[in-house]
Amino acid sequence: MGADGETVVLKNMLIGVNLILLGSMLKPSECQLEVTTERVQRQAMEEEGGVANYNTTSKEQPMVFNHVYNINVPLDSLCSSGLEASAEQEVSAEDETLAEYTGQTSDHESQVTFTHRIKLPKKACPCATSAQMLQELLSRVEMLEREVSVLRDQCNANCCQESAATGQLDYIPHCSGHGNFSLESCGCICNEGWFGKNCSEPYCPLGCSSRGVCVDGQCICDSEYSGDDCSELRCPTDCSSRGLCVDGECVCEEPYTGEDCMELRCPGDCSGKGTCVNGTCLCQEGYAGEDCSQQQCPNACSGRGQCQEGLCVCEEGYQGPDCSAVAPPEDLRVAGISDRSIELEWDGPMAVTEYVISYQPMALGGLQLQQRVPGGWSGVTITELEPGLTYNISVYAVISNILSLPITAKVATHLPTPQGLQFKTITETTVEVQWEPFSFPFDGWEISFIPKNNEGGVIAQVPSDVTSFNQTGLKPGEEYIVNVVALKEQARSPPTSASVSTVIDGPTQILVRDVSDTVAFVEWTPPRAKVDFILLKYGLEGGEGGKTTFRLQPPLSQYSVQALRPGSRYKVSVSAVRGTNESDSTTAQFTTEIDAPKNLRVGSRTATSLDLEWDNSEAEVQEYKVVYSTLAGEQYHEVLVPKGLGPTTRATLTDLVPGTEYGIGISAVMDSQRSVPATMNARTELDSPRDLMVTASSETSISLIWTKASGPIDHYRITFTPSSGIASEVTVPKDRTSYTLTDLEPGAEYIISVTAERGRQQSLESTVDAFTGFRPISHLHFSHVSSSSVNITWSDPSPPADRLILNYSPRDEEEEMKEVSLDATKRHTVLMGLQPATEYIVNLVAVHGTVTSEPIVGSITTGIDPPKNITISNVTKDSVTVSWSPPVAPFDYYREVGPDHALGRLDSSVVPNSVTEFAITRLYPATEYEISLNSVRGREESERICTLVHTAMDNPVDLTATNITPTEALLQWKAPVGEVENYVIILTHFAVAGETILVDGVSEEFQLIDLLPSTHYTVTMYATNGPLTSGTISTNFSTLLDPPANLTASEVTRQSALISWQPPRAEIENYVLTYKSADGSRKELIVDAEDTWIRLEGLSENTDYTVLLQAAQDASWSSITATAFTTGEGVATAKPSLPCLTRGSSAASAGPWPGRSPSRKLFHLSPFPRSCHELTRQPQEPGAQTPSLPGPNKCTKERHQAPSCSDLLQMFVQQSPSSPPSLPCCLSVIRDSPGESISSKPSTLHLQLFSIHKAPYIPVVSLSPSNNW
Repeated sequence: MGADGETVVLKNMLIGVNLILLGSMLKPSECQLEVTTERVQRQAMEEEGGVANYNTTSKEQPMVFNHVYNINVPLDSLCSSGLEASAEQEVSAEDETLAEYTGQTSDHESQVTFTHRIKLPKKACPCATSAQMLQELLSRVEMLEREVSVLRDQCNANCCQESAATGQLDYIPHCSGHGNFSLESCGCICNEGWFGKNCSEPYCPLGCSSRGVCVDGQCICDSEYSGDDCSELRCPTDCSSRGLCVDGECVCEEPYTGEDCMELRCPGDCSGKGTCVNGTCLCQEGYAGEDCSQQQCPNACSGRGQCQEGLCVCEEGYQGPDCSAVAPPEDLRVAGISDRSIELEWDGPMAVTEYVISYQPMALGGLQLQQRVPGGWSGVTITELEPGLTYNISVYAVISNILSLPITAKVATHLPTPQGLQFKTITETTVEVQWEPFSFPFDGWEISFIPKNNEGGVIAQVPSDVTSFNQTGLKPGEEYIVNVVALKEQARSPPTSASVSTVIDGPTQILVRDVSDTVAFVEWTPPRAKVDFILLKYGLEGGEGGKTTFRLQPPLSQYSVQALRPGSRYKVSVSAVRGTNESDSTTAQFTTEIDAPKNLRVGSRTATSLDLEWDNSEAEVQEYKVVYSTLAGEQYHEVLVPKGLGPTTRATLTDLVPGTEYGIGISAVMDSQRSVPATMNARTELDSPRDLMVTASSETSISLIWTKASGPIDHYRITFTPSSGIASEVTVPKDRTSYTLTDLEPGAEYIISVTAERGRQQSLESTVDAFTGFRPISHLHFSHVSSSSVNITWSDPSPPADRLILNYSPRDEEEEMKEVSLDATKRHTVLMGLQPATEYIVNLVAVHGTVTSEPIVGSITTGIDPPKNITISNVTKDSVTVSWSPPVAPFDYYREVGPDHALGRLDSSVVPNSVTEFAITRLYPATEYEISLNSVRGREESERICTLVHTAMDNPVDLTATNITPTEALLQWKAPVGEVENYVIILTHFAVAGETILVDGVSEEFQLIDLLPSTHYTVTMYATNGPLTSGTISTNFSTLLDPPANLTASEVTRQSALISWQPPRAEIENYVLTYKSADGSRKELIVDAEDTWIRLEGLSENTDYTVLLQAAQDASWSSITATAFTTGEGVATAKPSLPCLTRGSSAASAGPWPGRSPSRKLFHLSPFPRSCHELTRQPQEPGAQTPSLPGPNKCTKERHQAPSCSDLLQMFVQQSPSSPPSLPCCLSVIRDSPGESISSKPSTLHLQLFSIHKAPYIPVVSLSPSNNW
């Protein structure tokens, strides 16, 4: 049967033994004790009921039996006995559920009930361990027998009276050892703490609170109560002995739970997230684990994260409840804004493949654009935006072609700063401002005028089509900051600013008063504005002499202008100045008075006249009014005298009274003005004897005669002085008019003077030279002799002659004597029209009345005449030819004087007399020379005849063009020897009219700019110096082909990049694009001339690339334009790929055919799906096969479905079985004209199948479309 069966049998046996013993001890007696037995079984913690499991391990303690015997005796006997025997043992706490069995034996007639409570563990102990338990059970049965004996004895001791129990007394009671039995009272006197008839019952606390029965000192509580004193509410089934009852509620032991601790507890009570069923948690949705404490993550975090506490901890770059979404960039911020660009920055994980930046203007109809950048970037600059627009910008992160949610921003581009701010008109209160317009739509302009001190200001707004504005109402002399701002919606452009100062207001109401000839007093009303100084300017109205300027400190409002020119019209202006601003001037005109003549003096005087002289007035007078009269007032006269041309004016007063003092006043007259007179007194001279003559002379006397003085005189005084120097005087009465001087020295010259005297006043002298005897002309002298003239001088005759007679003729032709009558006062003359190289006889005589002096005779030979009609011819840069006509007179040779640069001086050359033409060499180019020529005879030389000549300019040489670029070239040359003022360069190309350029003569090179690329130019050049022009030189050159510009790499991803550029200006045939990686691999592509971008695909990831681009035309190549980029990182794949090239309007070439020209193009694509790949026109290579396509189903017109590589390869194998069929291939569909669809002109399409097993890519087949394709 096993251990479990043995335990059940043993249990039943023990119960049976117990009942037998009780039956034998409780025999029928007077107490009419009747015992019946009833057994009740109950199992705890079983929801549906069932058989208890009695199995137990050998480690468990023995079973526990509690026996409670309730004996009911008659009510009046007051005799009760409680017997209890129990044996307890601990039960293992390992979630074992105890089974409880209750057995009852009752005798309803005798009201005695026996209750048996037996507790067994789920597993019974093995039989081998039951010996001790049996021994304890026997001991308890023995004690039970004794207690039953005591009970029977008590009943026999008259305690029970009539109902006393009967039976055999085998045991003498000792009050249970807890008291003393008293025969007197027939009962026990119990010790403290015990009670009952036999003191066998321990005293129960609080008497079990009247809620139970005290048995053996322990309360057997009523069913609703529990506790030592039955004061506590009972828990259901007493917590099934698996917990502690507290206030009627079970505090279960581990691992039990429930109201009665019958249920096994689940771990952590399923954390409140599930239902506990028999110790096992049935978790709610979203939770898992033994205790339902682990939250489940949605979709298992999509395999991109770890689940922690029900939440996905996503890998870098992913987010969302289930990590299925790509994390968007964070912290999108604007790093910079201009009018055409927006610079963005953001934070993002390193795992991002690339970012997609989408931007679209908020304006209606705005086009949405995208830009892609590598995932390693954290910012980008969006360019080519419209100014003043608000853009919706979204930035997406991309991982494995999955886009994140965008992070967005609204950013407005700035309006550009207005340009060209300038001021057109500035007054005291207005400023007209002008600026350049914008080329895009916007709302309008705002113009502000802010004073520099920020006090107030004026702001105005004008429409967008207005580009000038006149601001009024400003303060005079105020400095303003002028700002012009463009407005668009809420946006404002950066201001363009400039400072301007209004013109300060000037003084007003100018007045000129108290004007004299040199002084004027100027007054004015001061300006309102604060000024630094008042600027007073005055000058002659016509501008003569400039202006005089004074700086006057305010608040001065008047000034005395001095040192003016009399009689002049002046213009005076007054303005105010502050800083650099000057107000408009207030002007006035005035005319100074005429100044009187100055320094009036008598230049000479006679008896009847006064020669007056004075300094002219500064005023521009026309005449002077001279008023004079005697001091007595007699003979009053007025005379108008024109102003003299010099600094002084002279006037002679005639018909005056000799020896009389006159009062003289002189006023300047101009128009209707007349100056204050200048005055003086002057006395006339005494009247002099006039017409003093020598009437006769002898060896010792000279007779004189004169005219009588008209004025009153006292006498005449005659003074005569011989050449010896001792003067003598003689007084002659006033009525005499002749006198003879005697006793003179014979043959002597005398100076004789006669004066009239009156008191101390003496008249002017009348003088005459006289000789005692007669003196002829002497000292005939010839000078300035030329080939046709001579100058003759002589001494005076004495006495003075009446006239002179000059006779001359060639010596050989004296009969043709010429006579010239000369004035007696002359002492020289010039004879003209003489013959060259001829001797002339000259004689001169003095005529005194009818007496003729002895002639004085001389001879002179004229010089030889020079050559005539000199001319210059055959002028070159280093020589000239001189020609002339020979002279009349005979001569020996010519002497030519010219430069000699070898000697650095003038060189004289002898030319034979038979020559009339002479070449001068070794001259400098472009140099002015003076060449003179004369004739020579013996030591005599003729006058020189001269002429000026310029040698011709020599040419600049070695004209070359160097440093040639697409738009520039440097012209260089060697300068000519002569001086150069300018070079003239004429630049021509094709049939276009030449451009003329003037270059300074000191230069020997010139930089040509703004040339057309790839153009043939002709340069012609010559030098100039004044009127001289050199010959021309020329050269030719061709500008280089200009390279493409702005080569940039954009939209760079892991395996692709977009390469774009700006085309060159010149016509080109194609481009050569080379891209190479850092490992040294490189590829060269031929790109059509009309292309401006190309996309490189199939690139290596995380690789640095350098792109080189050249333009080509014929055999010319442009310079290289370069850029670099780095592809992004990605997951490596073992599948090889070739670069796949796509384009905008044409395709790229994989490389040239062997021996083909640069104009021939070959294109390829990398491995691609079975579809038609459309490129651009493709010239068919020589010798290419062109079989038809196999059937219309391979590429239809409607679907544009191309035959696959395998189809074409199969067809190729059929046509060329010798070719290997396993080669990978590329299919290229080429059209002749860009912009045509595949179906538009089927006849122009070509298919080419390329073997791309390895480079170079050789076309293995070329196909033409069939008629039905």
